[in-house]
Amino acid sequence: MTLHWIDHVYFVLLAFVFPVTDFRMMRRSAKRIHAGEAGQRMRLYRRILLLEWGCVAIFLVTWYVLGHGWAELGLELQSGTLAWIGYGLATASCGALVLQARIVIRSTTNRALVRKQIGWLSFLTPSTGSERRAFDALSVTAGVCEEILFRGFVIAYLTAALAVTFWPAALLSAVLFGAAHAYQGPSGAAKAGLVGVLMALFYWLTGALWAPIVAHAVMDLTSGRIAYAASRDELAPGSSTCPAM
Repeated sequence: MTLHWIDHVYFVLLAFVFPVTDFRMMRRSAKRIHAGEAGQRMRLYRRILLLEWGCVAIFLVTWYVLGHGWAELGLELQSGTLAWIGYGLATASCGALVLQARIVIRSTTNRALVRKQIGWLSFLTPSTGSERRAFDALSVTAGVCEEILFRGFVIAYLTAALAVTFWPAALLSAVLFGAAHAYQGPSGAAKAGLVGVLMALFYWLTGALWAPIVAHAVMDLTSGRIAYAASRDELAPGSSTCPAM
């Protein structure tokens, strides 16, 4: 891929500018939400939706205008033995995530453990039906937009800019993906980095972003449903009803 100066601008934005602005935005929102300001969580969800889809829309138009290929971005389906293995692993991972969510949601003990693990990050987790639906939309958004940007663009950019093969670029992309989640703290950023490695594996096996997109979305969807169930217990501690997934 022949790089254009606009590609360099996008990389700087993703690697350095957006992580800082996102960190500040999340911290400000967290303070307001924890302070009990009405409607702040939904405002945060809407802001993230607008930012991610807006950024990706502008990026894809620019990518097309610059004449870059869709295969270079991972948006063309590939076939072959490795691809089928990758799709199989991604499907199994999605099934395991759904099963895990069902097990956790049905256990009072597990839901209590989840509440402790969430801790300060509860500002991000849905606690009402409308917030849960908005978080579902946010999960799908993250699956599509973040995979296109971090697995698709960043890996393509780094392989061209550094003249390296897929995996060095993919590992560096995972580091940048973790940094983009620095607002979650060191452990949250590290977990995001590991997720980035897993999504890169699906990308490498299948040769396309579709498996990582679906797996990423399912991961966020199930995490949101688990967090919602745990938060409902906290809002109604005397209830014996098991929240539905």
